[in-house]
Amino acid sequence: MATLKAANVTKYDAGGSGDNIIADGYIKTVEKVWIDSYVVAAAIPSTSSILIGKVPKGKKLTDVIVYLPVLSGVATTSTVYLDTVATTSVAPWGGTMQAVGLSGAASSAIATASIGTVRLGATKALVEMTVDTDLYIMIDPATTITGGTIKTIVKYT
Repeated sequence: MATLKAANVTKYDAGGSGDNIIADGYIKTVEKVWIDSYVVAAAIPSTSSILIGKVPKGKKLTDVIVYLPVLSGVATTSTVYLDTVATTSVAPWGGTMQAVGLSGAASSAIATASIGTVRLGATKALVEMTVDTDLYIMIDPATTITGGTIKTIVKYT
C-alpha cells in the first residue's frame, strides 16, 4: 500500500524546519476562536440576522459552529444560513450551514422541535477575508421560540 503525503508533509520530510514551509501552510500557527451567545427574548423572524462574530482582514475561516436551542414547539424544519451582511437571502455568501450528524440532500435541514447543531459547509472553509468581516446567521423559516440561548463558535487562523 502506498502512502500519499500532503504538500507540507512532503516538504517537511525533505528537510524543512516546520516553520511556514509554504506561505499559508499553517504549520505552527495559532487558531483564533470567537465564542459568543445570543439570548433569545422573542421569536426570531426570517427577516432578522444575528451577528455572531468578526474575522479580521487576511485571516482564513476554518470553522463556524452554531448550537441551537429548540427553535419551535412543532415538528418542522429550519435551515441556518451564513452571510457577511445582515440579510434575508436564502442564497447567502456562506450558503447553508450543515446539520451535524446528517449527510446527503437533507444535511442542512434541522428539526426545530429538538436541540440542534450546525457547522460551516465546505464551500467557505479556508476562505481568506479581504476586509474585516462580520459573520451573520439567518434562520428560515422563522422560529417560534421565545427563550433559550444560541451559542456560537467562529474559528480562524
